[in-house]
Amino acid sequence: MAESGETAKDRYDGALFIPSGGPVWHWRALLRQWYWAGFKAELASLLNQWQPPSEHLLLLGPSAGWCLPSSFLSRFRTIDAVDIDPLAPALFRFNHGVALARSGTRLHFHKRNVFREFDPILKSHPNHAILFSNILGQHLFHDENETRARATIESVKGKLMARHWASFHDRLSGFYPKSTPLPTARQSHIAFEGAALATELGLSGEWLDHLTANVLPEGTLRHLIAWPLLADWLHSVEFGVVKPR
Repeated sequence: MAESGETAKDRYDGALFIPSGGPVWHWRALLRQWYWAGFKAELASLLNQWQPPSEHLLLLGPSAGWCLPSSFLSRFRTIDAVDIDPLAPALFRFNHGVALARSGTRLHFHKRNVFREFDPILKSHPNHAILFSNILGQHLFHDENETRARATIESVKGKLMARHWASFHDRLSGFYPKSTPLPTARQSHIAFEGAALATELGLSGEWLDHLTANVLPEGTLRHLIAWPLLADWLHSVEFGVVKPR
């Protein structure tokens, strides 16, 4: 996804501690599996409804697959997973290895930077359906130039016009009082920008916009799901499926 002429080094290349992985993230994910049950169930339902016409999945940024359902992954004959987190392959197999072995699914991990090597990754997997696994909303942490980061994120849909793909990604994140009920899941064909989305979801206070309002093509059905990442920290996650146009 790196734009031509972009030379800024990703600060997390070769790092153990990264925003969407690393020891702290994995420890937190392990401890909060029970609290994430509602989010994981809603995501599993959406993923299990996605039926791309391919036996091969290109899985971008899955980390250890803490939120991914094994039932979805086991449908594919091969999975090529791409992540820069050095801990991801072993922990992904810890979470899904038994199920994948039972289904005969072959898993291959590639330690590459999705944001900087997007075009060659696509070229080397021409027949794969593609799932962005909560990675696109993390790009703002990898590129300090917000304008460039937004353009890079939004370039995805143009490069995938001939592919079957899906994505779940952060839209907003911020402090959320423990005693407050979570926003209910909803659907929309409208790509609400950050402030408008916060209003639509009934959120008050300051919210981080993850620059993903226009990741999905215009008119795509967007599913909005609440993810209580921590006891007092909420993410609004968007899920969408895209077919070739």
